[in-house]
Parts: sequence; C-alpha cells; structure tokens
Amino acid sequence: MKQSSSLYPVWLGLIGLAILAGLFAAFRIFTQGHYLFNANDVLMWSLPLGVYIYLALTSTGLTLLASLPLVFGVKKLEPIAKRLVFLAITTLVGGFVAIGLELGNIFHMFYILLSPNLSSPIWWMGFIYSVELVVLAAKFWRLHRGDWHSLLSRMLGHISFVAAIVAPLMIGSVFGLTESRVTYFGPVMSIYCLLMAILSGTALCLFYHLLISRINGSHVTEDHESIFDDISQIFTYTLAVVLIFTLVKIVIESATVVPDFLNYRQYAQAFGGIGRLNTEVILGLILPLILMVIPGIRTGISSRMVASALVLAGTLAMHMEILLAGQSRPIGPKAEQYPDYISYFPSMYEWLVMLLAIAVALLLYTMGERYLDLKATPEH
Repeated sequence: MKQSSSLYPVWLGLIGLAILAGLFAAFRIFTQGHYLFNANDVLMWSLPLGVYIYLALTSTGLTLLASLPLVFGVKKLEPIAKRLVFLAITTLVGGFVAIGLELGNIFHMFYILLSPNLSSPIWWMGFIYSVELVVLAAKFWRLHRGDWHSLLSRMLGHISFVAAIVAPLMIGSVFGLTESRVTYFGPVMSIYCLLMAILSGTALCLFYHLLISRINGSHVTEDHESIFDDISQIFTYTLAVVLIFTLVKIVIESATVVPDFLNYRQYAQAFGGIGRLNTEVILGLILPLILMVIPGIRTGISSRMVASALVLAGTLAMHMEILLAGQSRPIGPKAEQYPDYISYFPSMYEWLVMLLAIAVALLLYTMGERYLDLKATPEH
C-alpha cells in the first residue's frame, strides 16, 4: 500500500489490466446483448448474479461487524471500525458492478428502483441495498470528518445496521418465495443467507487486516492482536453454525427422491466431492474449522489467513451451487424441449464480469488504504 514500494505500481498495473478486460466485456454486453452469457430460457441466473449475491452478502457481514463498535459501543473494535465501513462500501460497489452487467444495461438498475413493485422481493432487495450503500457512504463521510458520536452519525449507524439485517433476509426471500423451485422454496433460505453474510464478512475482515499488516510490514500490537482474537472467535463460531446448517441440509437432500433434489445432487458435485460431501464444503467449511479449533494452529497469522481465504472461496462456490442447482430442472412447457438436467459452465464474458467486479473493489480498497486514513479512531 506504500507508494514507494516497488510492487505498488505492479499491483496497480494488474488491477488496471483486469479493469480494462472487464470494460471490454461490458462494452460487448451492452452492444451485443445478454446472449454472450451461457444462459437460456431455463437457466437464467448465471455467474454474474452469483458474484453479486456473494459480494452483497459479504458487504452485509462487514456492516454487521462495524455495528459492534459503532452501534453497540464495543470500544475495543473501534480501531478497525472505519476500515470495516469502507470495506463494506467498496465490496457492495463491486456487487453492483456485477448485477449491472447481469441485467445487460446499467440503466436497468435505475429503472427498477424508479418503478417500484412493493410486492416484489427483488425490488425490495435492490432498494434496501441501495439505501444501505448511501447510508454507509454518509456514515463513512462523518467518520472521516471525525464525527463518531453526534446524533446524525449514530442515527446513520443504526439505519445501516437495520438495513444489513433486512438485506440478506430479502435476498433469501427472492429464492424462498419461488414455489415452483423446490430447492429454493421456504423460510430457511433467508436464514442461510444471513448466516453466510456474517461468515463471509468476518472472513474478509480477518483476511484483509492480517494481509495489510503483512504487506505494510508492521508489527501487530497487543491491542490489535486482541482484536484479531475476538474476530477469530466470531469467525469460528459462525463457521461452526454454517457447517452444522449445511450438513443438516445435505442430509435432508440426500434422503429425498423429489426430482429437483436428485438433479440438485448432480449439480452439487460440479466442483467434485467425496461421497455426499462437496469439495467446497470440505475445503471451504470443514478444513477451515479444523484449522481454527486446533489450539496450536489457530493462533498463527498464516493459519488464520489460510482459513479465511478458504472460506471466501468456498462460500462463493456454495452460492453458485445453490443458484444453479435450483434452476437445473426444466419445468412447465420447457420440460418438453429440454433434457431432465441442464448443464452450465460460465462463458468468457461471465468470468470477465466477475473479474471486473472484484478488480473495482480491489482498486477502491487500494486507494482507500493510500489516501483515507482508515486507521483513524474517535477522540474520547
């Protein structure tokens, strides 16, 4: 993050190349249309939407963590509060880049917001996340001005906390209200999205702060070590809850003969697996939990970074598995002209959309660390 570092221009150059590649994909999508994605009349939600869900939920998890010092007064976490708010903003911006390209036209997002359908969970999802982004930006501005405790600043913190609770529940309801898709339907999807938001947000918080300390070559102080210990505990407990939830889900899916779940099992193994356990569950949940519960390993910086990185990759794969498996079985008139099971692999343009969304977030992260004094704390 230091401009004098010889790797700093290399890092900026890599991000610039990624953004240029993504902008090329965006130009092709806007000029030639959605057919550049490997989607069809049955499988309509593809990788860019999965990336949006992943980044939006991760932003939510970061916002909930930031609420601990900013809303609930946990002073011990104040040294990372400003950075958490900034990470939540930039991650959500990356998510909006992905969904804007998934819609095929960036102006479709504004059209959806300006033509409300109050009975549509998709509209409420977009509205709540838009409100959250605006409120987070306003909250960060107040923190950057040194205003941590005024009535306005505290009110913005409370609004962002409420939005962060409701937003993942609304994402879950987008799927949970879909009665025609058995693997989506039900209230459990909203709970799962909230848990995944906390998990991925905590993982990014832990990974990012440990990585920054390594890049800057700074010694981790005793206070910061205590903060990382607390975040690691939250991370471990959330990881255990999500793993139990996922294992129960796998057991239920394995015990049914409903055609949708039989097709789901085919998609669940798209990334490979051992028996009934998918690779993303083994590497993204089980292995990180093992690393975090072994006393001799969990206190090391490297093991924490590896565990959080595995979770970040695993949760994205799990989101994609759920998203695609729920669409894999044609229903209604489409069932007459398609096979029983629709296969899918992202096109080059879908991968470039993902690259652009992540590159935009990384560029904002880098500029924030360079210019915005994200280590600031309140004056008591």
